[in-house]
Amino acid sequence: MEPIYLATFLVALISSIFSGLAGGGGGFIMSPYWLLAGLSPAQGANVGAFTALGMGASSLVAFRKTGYLPKGVRLTVLLAVVTIAASIVGALVLPKIDVSSFKTALALLTFASLPLLFVKRSHTHRFAQHRNIGIGLMILLLIVSSVIMSSAFSLLIAIVLIGFFDLSTLQTTALRRLVTLSQSAVLFAVLTVQGFFIWQHSLAGIIGGSIGSYIGTKFAISNGETFAKWALAIGALIGAVALLLT
Repeated sequence: MEPIYLATFLVALISSIFSGLAGGGGGFIMSPYWLLAGLSPAQGANVGAFTALGMGASSLVAFRKTGYLPKGVRLTVLLAVVTIAASIVGALVLPKIDVSSFKTALALLTFASLPLLFVKRSHTHRFAQHRNIGIGLMILLLIVSSVIMSSAFSLLIAIVLIGFFDLSTLQTTALRRLVTLSQSAVLFAVLTVQGFFIWQHSLAGIIGGSIGSYIGTKFAISNGETFAKWALAIGALIGAVALLLT
């Protein structure tokens, strides 16, 4: 294996362990790495989407038989359908978008949203009565996150799911992993058709990502809800700072 592909494997492994621990956020490591490896933003998104397929699948394996997998079929199907549609749009628009122009806004939005993650669940019941608003916010976030690839959306989506659907942090992680499998598959397929596939990086990425995501997710599950919430918050904070520095 050439050194550059070994580096891809190691970076994917490390970032996916972090992502498994925090329920997302590994993108702040992977996104700059793709540029350092000589990939264009669209190529990096393609390889990242392929890597995310392995990460999502291995994370769901870790969640199997834990009770955290979503039981609401209607919500899961709705979000999956919206995600697929949004991903098609995102994959077509992504090569034409200068994501760097959104970095500061995304970082500031992340900082402002962090306190909402620690609102007591007893105080979120009144929001859960307005699930139509929550569905609308989820649709908006899924569409925007398909066009602007950023780990900041992991936090925002988790907050909406916790507040409007009364889910725990670990339940939101399991649901997001399930839904984003469809997003990753569509992004990968559309970007591949456009000629952005690089199989060596993709193979190294999906192997490292699958192993790391399983390790990180199992560790988060074994340490419980409080750990998962703090890990998500710290991951989002690090990702926001990375956005401002890169």
